[in-house]
Amino acid sequence: MSERAEVDLANRNGRLHPSQRRKLLDFNFWTAAALVVAGLVLAAIAVADGAAAAALPILAVTAWFAFVCGRRLAEAGSGRLVVVTGWTHDFGKVHGKRPERGQYPIYLYTVMERMWFTYLVVQDRSFRLDDRELRARIQAERTNAVYLTPRTKTLINVLPA
Repeated sequence: MSERAEVDLANRNGRLHPSQRRKLLDFNFWTAAALVVAGLVLAAIAVADGAAAAALPILAVTAWFAFVCGRRLAEAGSGRLVVVTGWTHDFGKVHGKRPERGQYPIYLYTVMERMWFTYLVVQDRSFRLDDRELRARIQAERTNAVYLTPRTKTLINVLPA
């Protein structure tokens, strides 16, 4: 069985394939993790210098980044996915006004933002499709299954239903 087939099978069973964990533990995750470490170091330096009051705002920001990292780690660890299945309409290229929400459960549109970008909208959440391979798997004017993480609603995969 090819890796693509293994990934698709895992997703159809509501599971995150190990190769897809990098979608959750991406550049944003590692940046937030680095900021947590830097915040803890700065807070420790502030406390050691006798400026405990200065450490409180640093710890507050650090706690926020730790929360963000924790959510991503929890989702990567649980490996669960939710599926949204529905008819997928393609509005094609739109000029100016984006399509009105709620017309279709899942829809695509392409808009000019210095260059053309395609968006997938699922449950009123927009996902810019930078991955050409993922975009190619979405079949317009058919029923598709969109796989998202339960808490952070990160787009993982789209397969024909």
